[in-house]
Amino acid sequence: MLTHTMECRKPEGDLFSVVISGDICPREENTADAAARAEEITGNVKPFFESADFRILQWECAVTCQDTPIPKTGPNLRCGPEALRLTTALNTDAVLLANNHTGDYGTFGIADTLSAFRALNIRTAGIGMTPEEAEKPLIFGGKDVRIALVNAAEHEFGFAYGDRAGSNGLDPMRLAGQIRELKQEGFLAVIALHGGIEHYGFPAPREQKLCRFLADCGAAAVFCCHSHCPQGIEFCKGVPIVYSPGNFYFPGRPTSPSCWYHGYLPKFYFDCKGACKVEILPFFNRKQAVELLSEEEMRLFEAEFEELNAPLHDAARSAELYRAWCLHKGIPILCNMPQRSTPENWLDPATVRSWLGFRNQLVNESHCDLARTSLLMIERGEVCCSDAAWDKIVRLQNPVWVKKDA
Repeated sequence: MLTHTMECRKPEGDLFSVVISGDICPREENTADAAARAEEITGNVKPFFESADFRILQWECAVTCQDTPIPKTGPNLRCGPEALRLTTALNTDAVLLANNHTGDYGTFGIADTLSAFRALNIRTAGIGMTPEEAEKPLIFGGKDVRIALVNAAEHEFGFAYGDRAGSNGLDPMRLAGQIRELKQEGFLAVIALHGGIEHYGFPAPREQKLCRFLADCGAAAVFCCHSHCPQGIEFCKGVPIVYSPGNFYFPGRPTSPSCWYHGYLPKFYFDCKGACKVEILPFFNRKQAVELLSEEEMRLFEAEFEELNAPLHDAARSAELYRAWCLHKGIPILCNMPQRSTPENWLDPATVRSWLGFRNQLVNESHCDLARTSLLMIERGEVCCSDAAWDKIVRLQNPVWVKKDA
């Protein structure tokens, strides 16, 4: 089992280790197979999970048989409760549920999802039947290490508000306050965020600023996911920030880029002062099983990992890459947005659905930032980027050493 370790300081006293996976979604049509072969699918990485003191999965779909899909852009994802054998096969302690898919089947689907995990004595974070329940921290730890994890997601679809069930919506100021309060109570505050840009190998400058802000506020560690591809790790003033470990177990589609099929498992090591190191286990995300890397594949992964980490310490390079993304992805989205006129009836379901794409572009933090940056590029006459920046993005989307599922 080949791992890579990043250490920011020497530990003090006893350590408490926590492994957090990237996105796991068995898919509805794959429920029976995932249930039947859970031990086979997870067997290669189970020793790494079992070596941790606390094991967390980022679960990205509703667990329900309700036929109540919400109106949204993008797919409505779910699986049957039998697929949760994947969690028991890994002796999972808790799941992160704040994301853009656990609310895909509405209030009934959220209730089913919470009930399914509670029936297995698996704790949940980041979703609830009310906003207050969704924002509650997950408390765990050892003798000398007390951890409070807060799970939140960008505002895409299915977030809690008013008296509505859903995910804990991202609110940086509220998170800053929670970090301060949790530290005063003697906890190490860990923030787990679901958001960012899909299939892009780097955090956008806005996302990096947010994560560094949370570290400055006193978070002991920051964990992000959603991009469906691996991104880098940095230590900000001694605080580890994992920008994306990629998918953990999420069967791909024919259109999925190669980056979909590999990732890493981060294991955080905490002492009484905070996180002192992160150990990662790279793997391939295959429908057949989560597979470990060979020595040659590990060498190729480490070379790629260096590329993913480099812009994290170079603001100009990070901005150049993001401008390239905006030029090739953001501006075409703006150009393809349909013209709007005032509808006769705002309550008409068809009218509401016709506005959901526009709504998602403005309400979701990463999508809005993409539109904003793209529009500023147009205004400033900066609708250009280096070919090298875009070539790097495309190459990391489709690494030649990562094979797609047949």
